[in-house]
Amino acid sequence: MSVRQKRFEDDLAKANELCTKYKWPVTDLAVNENTLTFLVAQNDGTKRNYSLHISDDYPDNTFMSIVESPDYSRHCHSPIQNLIQSIVGEVQRGNKEPDVQTLAVPPSAQRSVSMESEASSYVDCNSSMESDDDDDDDDMDEDYYNELEAIQPEIATNPVLAKDMESLRRCYNEDVLSYRLLDSIDEIDIEINFPLSKFLEKEIVEAWRLNQDEPLVVRLHLSLNSYLDTPTFPRVEVFQPSKRDCGVAAQLRKILENFLSEQWPHISNQQINTLHSNREKAEEKSKQESQPTNVAINVDDADIARIMEMGFSAEHAQNALILNHGDLLKAINDLMGKKDSSKQADQGQDANQYDCDFPELGKPNKLMPQFSHPPTAKRKKKKKDFTRQKSSVASVLFKESGTDDNDLTLKPSSTWYGRNSKRIPPNDLGFLVMVFQYIRQRLPTLNEYCVVCDEPHVFQNGAMLKPAVCSRELCVFAFQTLGVMADAAEDIATGAEVVDLLVAMTKAASKSNRKRVIFSPYPTIVDPKDPQELAINPKNRDYDAVEKVVDCIMSIHEMTKLGTGEIKKELDKAHILAYPLLQWIITSNRSHIVKLPEERRLSFMHTPHQFLLMSSPPAKEARFREAKQKHSSTFAFHGSGIENWHSIIREGLIVASGTNRQVNGAAYGKGIYLSPIASTSFGYSRMGYGSYNKKKATSPDDSKKRFLSSSNISCIALCEVITSGELKKSGSIWVCPNPDHVCTRFFFV
Repeated sequence: MSVRQKRFEDDLAKANELCTKYKWPVTDLAVNENTLTFLVAQNDGTKRNYSLHISDDYPDNTFMSIVESPDYSRHCHSPIQNLIQSIVGEVQRGNKEPDVQTLAVPPSAQRSVSMESEASSYVDCNSSMESDDDDDDDDMDEDYYNELEAIQPEIATNPVLAKDMESLRRCYNEDVLSYRLLDSIDEIDIEINFPLSKFLEKEIVEAWRLNQDEPLVVRLHLSLNSYLDTPTFPRVEVFQPSKRDCGVAAQLRKILENFLSEQWPHISNQQINTLHSNREKAEEKSKQESQPTNVAINVDDADIARIMEMGFSAEHAQNALILNHGDLLKAINDLMGKKDSSKQADQGQDANQYDCDFPELGKPNKLMPQFSHPPTAKRKKKKKDFTRQKSSVASVLFKESGTDDNDLTLKPSSTWYGRNSKRIPPNDLGFLVMVFQYIRQRLPTLNEYCVVCDEPHVFQNGAMLKPAVCSRELCVFAFQTLGVMADAAEDIATGAEVVDLLVAMTKAASKSNRKRVIFSPYPTIVDPKDPQELAINPKNRDYDAVEKVVDCIMSIHEMTKLGTGEIKKELDKAHILAYPLLQWIITSNRSHIVKLPEERRLSFMHTPHQFLLMSSPPAKEARFREAKQKHSSTFAFHGSGIENWHSIIREGLIVASGTNRQVNGAAYGKGIYLSPIASTSFGYSRMGYGSYNKKKATSPDDSKKRFLSSSNISCIALCEVITSGELKKSGSIWVCPNPDHVCTRFFFV
């Protein structure tokens, strides 16, 4: 008899016993092959017929239905007695269709044995009912699981893998790592959790279409026994629990696959084990030769240089080495995963408290099978509170430990990290730590690299907010011919007015008398008839051809009336390049633009066309926040012709004074021109039909269609600007020479 079958029979007997003991309103329990049926009496005296369809991997994948409610079904992962207990509790509360989905594990997390991970959502079934006899139930469960554990063999684990897992935990705390064991196929899935709130601002996370309340999970499918000594690198998954497919995850997965393919031939179990052994010896020697805190400690300049190569300042490096008695590895650990040693040192606290209190690595924790009732929980009796703590819930991830992860927010990428985010971390602390450090280098700078070739973007004013494809021809071919963003209808449906605005900007730039200067970036479009050629090529610019194509793009108002497949057909009829150009206009936008709902619009701006406009990449936002803390900030308007915004939303605000992009004079000096008065900035935007005028009202219909049909549009941005000494104020004209001190926040048309 298999363990699963024995467990099913034992659980069925236990369910019968509980029903009798506690007089639950459950009768007629009967088994017919793989189906268990029973009746449950309701509060109104009626009875409902339940069916539990048992799978071969019981208690996982149990399907529950109710005969009287054909539309009711639940996918459960709990023993029979727990399900029945939950049903009884729901019935006693008056629910005829009990919601027991809290007992379910998402299909993505199905496994034979595992440790809880971020994809798990375990809630003890006993939390649904409380009684004075709960201790008795717990005793029965404990006896059963003790017997079951006794017949399970201990899982053999590669010792280097165990040391690597322990090394990752001790550097970055327990919550950074979870795993699931698939010992029957010699596999362990290591899941490394990255809390986005520690890396990126909320606005940036939203612009990247991620969920800030959940970690980004990197899952490595490794061999349980061979670990690093396999011929091919492990399979990689990147996801969020609620977002299995997203652009950032796909980009990061490709980056990690390239990283592993390059590094895998150069690492082995023997090499990593030697490094662990050497470190253990060094730690032991350091303990034996530890110096009193009042004795001067000599710090090796080479060690300071090594830490500075990782992006830390010389002061931080020196303080960390002093606090750790010159131990390089401990200093790196402090800086990478512990509290900021330099800040603590400045506060005059005892240096001894920063020594890494690492567990013994010579005897790593053994990996044991973990059932739906984990051994760690079954031995802890609780009389009332039976809710099991989740191991990877984002709301508590990295917060309950003493680790301060401020170092996870990388330095401005335009300086050190932007040029060195591809630096290969050392493997001194093990392979898993190496992977963790590489990913956290790359994540905040994804927007600086092409999603296809992973080479840096070449922009005049640095990287923009959203990840995008670069203008290199091979990348454009791959992007457009592989069907990425092949259907623009989804974007139109979710932000029709935003797409309309993007088209209006491109159209204005293509028709401008200054198009040879301001129409940047110039579109790159693959010829639909010949995918080996570019129909619109930045190296051979034909502005008249682009103008002709953009005129063929129908209004978004007309597009939204069409079905998903009809948009391309209608655009193809107008011009064979109209649909590819629309794709390019949408996907080349690297700013986050969202139409503000009516309740969030700024009342002092008399226009319904108000947008949230975020264009700064994480690096610029980081520099801006630092300056804001030092100098504070205020808001001011920036006006520019609509034809200029095609470039601004893709390349950022720049200091145009003294360049060929300068339109107005620079009477107040070089810099970005701003004003606290909207009407002044509207003057710089060369007001036309939609001019700013409090007293002039437009009809609702005209207002809605203003930039759908008008060729003379006024637009200004409301920017946040640092009030430092660099900001020059001359009445209503302000000039900021530092582009890092100006960030767009809102956009008005």
